[in-house]
Amino acid sequence: MNNNFDVEKYLDSLPNDVEIINVSNKNLDYLPNLSRFKKLERLYCYNNKLKRLPVLPEKLEILFCYNNKLTSLPVLPDKLKFLYCCNNYLTLSPVLPKKLEILLCFDNHLTSLPVLPKNLSELGCCNNYLTSLPVLPDKLKFLYCFSNNLTSLPVLPEKLEILYCNYNNLTSLPVLPENLKELSCHYNNLTSLPILPEKLEILYCHYNNLTSLPVLPENLEELLYYNNPIYDIILYDSNFNTINKKIKIWNNFRHLYYCLKYRKGFLKMMEPIIKKRYHPKYLDDLKEEDDLDEKLNKW
Repeated sequence: MNNNFDVEKYLDSLPNDVEIINVSNKNLDYLPNLSRFKKLERLYCYNNKLKRLPVLPEKLEILFCYNNKLTSLPVLPDKLKFLYCCNNYLTLSPVLPKKLEILLCFDNHLTSLPVLPKNLSELGCCNNYLTSLPVLPDKLKFLYCFSNNLTSLPVLPEKLEILYCNYNNLTSLPVLPENLKELSCHYNNLTSLPILPEKLEILYCHYNNLTSLPVLPENLEELLYYNNPIYDIILYDSNFNTINKKIKIWNNFRHLYYCLKYRKGFLKMMEPIIKKRYHPKYLDDLKEEDDLDEKLNKW
């Protein structure tokens, strides 16, 4: 880290049409005015001691300001596509630009996120205090929301490929999109998992309360499910086909068990309906040309 770096002198030496400014790792506690750099597209000022940022140029597309002491951000330019603001003291998020594609803001003190832009393809909001997430954009491919206080997840976009939601308080997961390749949901309170997509390659679901597992996809390459009740029933095997056979046997047994367990209750509940629909007295009104299904529906 450079303790003798003169940031004003450095900026004065740059032409007005510069497109990239990198003042990272300079032990800076402030950043001068940048308004004369009308064509600036990339600003790197990470690993400093900055408490605030100046007004940002309108054409800025990439901002790396992580590992500072920022408590807030200035108005973000509409053309911004990549925001990396991790490891600061941010408590509030600004209005996000419509063209933002990648937002990484983990290790802050965020309790909520603003409305997310439609073009966002990657969201990293780990190690915060989030209890919920906003509606996720359709173009989102990567979601890293681990180490928060989430109790549920919103509907997942169809294009999502990677989901890391471990270390939360989730009790269930939404329907998983067909394109999902990696799922890390360990250290939650899950009792079951939804149907797994055929393209899934990695599944980490250890340290939950899982009493069953869905059928494993053929593409699966990595699986961790220890420290769950189901692990004591279906022990790990390096051959996933063997695990799949045991899963199917266990799931069939569970299905049969619950069918038998609740059979009496179901029949008791249906008894009045059955008696009313199929009582012999209704046969007196039945004629040969009558449609039986239609008659039963009327009764």
